[in-house]
Amino acid sequence: MKRFYCFFGIFLFGLCFSQIKVNKRKDIEIFLTDSIVSMGRYLDASKPYKYLIINHTNDDYIIDPQGFRGDTEVYECNELYIHPEKIIPKGYYSRDWEDCKEDFIILKKKDSLIVEMTILNIGFFYTLKPDKSYSLDIQSKHNEYTATLLGCKDYIKDLKKQGYKIFEDIISVKIPLKP
Repeated sequence: MKRFYCFFGIFLFGLCFSQIKVNKRKDIEIFLTDSIVSMGRYLDASKPYKYLIINHTNDDYIIDPQGFRGDTEVYECNELYIHPEKIIPKGYYSRDWEDCKEDFIILKKKDSLIVEMTILNIGFFYTLKPDKSYSLDIQSKHNEYTATLLGCKDYIKDLKKQGYKIFEDIISVKIPLKP
């Protein structure tokens, strides 16, 4: 059993060391499982970015993976890239009870999960040149209001009655971007 905990600890340390922490909270940490973002991969729906969430608390949390709202800006050589090629269309839908059960992340106390979430919200397509450096500046938040924008108020209310808390935090991070 000691070997398992040792192996798990080393695995988790190695995983966290090569990743980028994206949120402000320390008791619940969110790490992008990649150290760099690619515009091509972002646009490829078959290879979504994943996040490691670690709950260091004794509380259970509700997270809407689509409930992160804010702005993502692209910087070229540390200056705001203000001439995107075209907009990336996004659709939103209203969810019913079953959709909510399927979509929402239930983060149990002292648990860790690897999940897909929409923290990277790039709104435009940019032509990136290989000889220049790029980065994403992500400013976003997750709270009860943003988690219920697509529906699920009754679902959240039911989970809160069972003792779950809504995850509330701010995402504020700069991430390298490659073509």
